[in-house]
Amino acid sequence: MAETGLEFSFIFALYEGGSGNAANADDCSAYAEHIGSPSFPVMSDGLERSVDVTPMTLDGHPEMCALAPDMTILGCHMGHGAYEYAWDDIRAHAGL
Repeated sequence: MAETGLEFSFIFALYEGGSGNAANADDCSAYAEHIGSPSFPVMSDGLERSVDVTPMTLDGHPEMCALAPDMTILGCHMGHGAYEYAWDDIRAHAGL
């Protein structure tokens, strides 16, 4: 995060592919290529296991959680612009 000097990364999980079916490895490869082959992993969660271990609901998209370096969930948010709320969670956790 340039404004604070905090290091961060992303993990991106797809729940469904373009067909509307559960995401698979081909969907992940295609999406990663579509967004420019990022340095962060694009994984599939077609069985929606993330929902079992996070506050995410899949009621809205995109949906994301901010994680502390120790993998503690700082907060989960949904909708376009949700990343701004995730940044707020990260800043607060860092005492900024």
